[in-house]
Amino acid sequence: MSALLPGRLSFRTVYGGPAIPLDVISELTRIRAALGRLEWQFDFDLFVTVGGDLTVVTEPTGLRRPRVMLAKRTVSGELRFNSEEVLRTTDPAALLRPAVRAALDELVTRVAARVPDFDAESERARFAFLRDTASDAAPS
Repeated sequence: MSALLPGRLSFRTVYGGPAIPLDVISELTRIRAALGRLEWQFDFDLFVTVGGDLTVVTEPTGLRRPRVMLAKRTVSGELRFNSEEVLRTTDPAALLRPAVRAALDELVTRVAARVPDFDAESERARFAFLRDTASDAAPS
């Protein structure tokens, strides 16, 4: 796969209202910046909805509508954060990092199931830093 152009991560975010804590927005911005610097094997398109006081997300935080498009070498999904969790969190990194990591892991798993030479472990290593909830932990 090394002859192919490196993929990129598109990380679009919608915030569900003005009551979302600034710490949540800042942490998600840090995560997006760290992930955006990386080269991927596929293009990853992650649409993130952060539930709030106006756009209320009542279902559990998690990935929705994952999709692999082989012809475009793209994998996509929507990560939705539960409004109540977002509005009440005292540790945004502990809420956001594991959810982003789990969503990316699920997308990698789906690609690996359909593309035999896809190096899933290498791809997972790119976002392994999300295990650490320290806000300054990011790849160098």
